[in-house]
Amino acid sequence: MARSMAFARLSPRIGGARAPLAAAALLGLASTVGTAQDSRAADLLTVKAKDAYMRACTAQGEGFYYIPGTDTCIRVGGYAWAEGYYNTYTQYPAENDKSYSVATGALILDARTETDYGTLRSYFETRFRWRTSDPWSDGPNKAELEVWNIYVQFAGFTFGHAQSFFDFYANANVLGTDPATIGDDTRINLLAYTYEFTKGLSATVSFEDAADRQSGTLAADPASFSSDDYLAGQVAPEIVANLRYEGDWGSAQISGALHQVRAVSLLNTISSTDSNWGYALQAGIMFKLPALGEEDTLYLQSAYADGATSYLGLQDPSGSYSPPDAFLSLGGLTRVSGWNITASLLHNWNEKWSSALFGGYASYDFNNAEAQAFYGASGGKNYNVGGYLAFAPVKHFSIALQYDYTYNSAASYLPTDFSPELSSVAANRVLLFVSRDF
Repeated sequence: MARSMAFARLSPRIGGARAPLAAAALLGLASTVGTAQDSRAADLLTVKAKDAYMRACTAQGEGFYYIPGTDTCIRVGGYAWAEGYYNTYTQYPAENDKSYSVATGALILDARTETDYGTLRSYFETRFRWRTSDPWSDGPNKAELEVWNIYVQFAGFTFGHAQSFFDFYANANVLGTDPATIGDDTRINLLAYTYEFTKGLSATVSFEDAADRQSGTLAADPASFSSDDYLAGQVAPEIVANLRYEGDWGSAQISGALHQVRAVSLLNTISSTDSNWGYALQAGIMFKLPALGEEDTLYLQSAYADGATSYLGLQDPSGSYSPPDAFLSLGGLTRVSGWNITASLLHNWNEKWSSALFGGYASYDFNNAEAQAFYGASGGKNYNVGGYLAFAPVKHFSIALQYDYTYNSAASYLPTDFSPELSSVAANRVLLFVSRDF
C-alpha cells in the first residue's frame, strides 16, 4: 500500500533592523552551505528510497511484492462481509431468533520464498467476527475469532491448520458464514505430504487431528444404561489420502479416510474401552464450462461413510437428526453407514451478474435393531437445495441474495422417549450478503 508523507520547511529568521548587510551575507553563506548539504541529503534519501522500494514479485502472481532486503514475496489482503439472516424450521422454538446478523473482517498474509526444494510458503487467514446470534438459535450476541487457515508448505509437506485433503467441492459456491450444503467441508490440524507425478496429477497422504471428526458413540439401549455419549479419548489421527488431477477442462479427485471409533465400556466407563475402525470414500469432478459463460463451473460429488459420519457433511438445523459414528451394546460397536451426492452449478451472466444453484442428498442407516427400537428410527434422510443471485457493480464488491431449504427425516419413524419429537423437519433460510475483497 502506497504511503504519502508531507514535509514542512522552516525558514531561518534574523532579527534587528541595524544589520541588513550582515543579514544578507549570512543568508548568502547559509544558502551556499545549505545547497551543498541539501544535495548530499537528497543523494542519501534517494539511495535509501531505492533500498526500501517494494518491487512487484510477478513470478508469484498479482499482488505479491518483495519484502525489502529479502528474497521473500508477500501478499497482504483480506475481505469484509456483512450478512443479514432470516431462518426458521418446523415447530421453531419461540425463544429462538428468526433474524440475526453477522459482520466479518478477515486478514490474509501469504509469504513465499523460492528455494532449492521448491517454494517455501507460509499462509495466514483469520476471521474477526461479530454476530448477534448463532444459526437456528436464541443467541448469544458475541465476538468471535476464527482461524481459517494457518499453515506452512515446504518440499511437498503441509503443516498446520488447513482444508482437509479429503475434501473436494467443499461448499465452493455457497455464500456466507453459516450456510452450507451436504458434503464435507472441514478445516483441521494436519501434517500432509503431496507428490506430483506429472503436471496436474498428484497424490497426498495426510494425518489429520481426529478431534473435529468425532460424531460420538451412543448406547444402543439408552433406557438401561445412559443417553450420554460413550466416546473415549482419541488415540490415532485420521489417515487421509487422495489422488487429484487438474487440467484445462477442470479437475477430479478420489479420496479416502480411516477413522478410529473408540468407546468406553457400558459396564466400566473408567478404564475399559472398545475400539473399531470406520472409513469414508469420496469421488468428485469439476467441469469448466466456457461455452456457457466465463468461469462457469459444474461440480458433481458423492461419498460413502461407514463409522465416520462427519465425512457425509450432513445439515441438521434442529439438531435432532445427527447420527453418531456407532452404537454401543454389550456385544460391542455397530457402525452407522451412509452415503451422499452433491451438485453445484455456477453461471456468470455477464461481468456484473452471476448466480449459482447447489444441492445435496444423503441417507444413513443405524444397522442396529436394538438402537432402532429405542431411538424410533432405522436411520434417516437429509436433503438440501439452494441458490443465489449476485450483483457486482465494481470489481471485488458484490451484493447477493441467497436462499436454501433443508429437510431431515427419520426412517421407519416411531415415537419413543429417545426419538426425535417429529418424524421430519423442514427449514428455510434467507441471506442478504454484501462482500468486499481486497
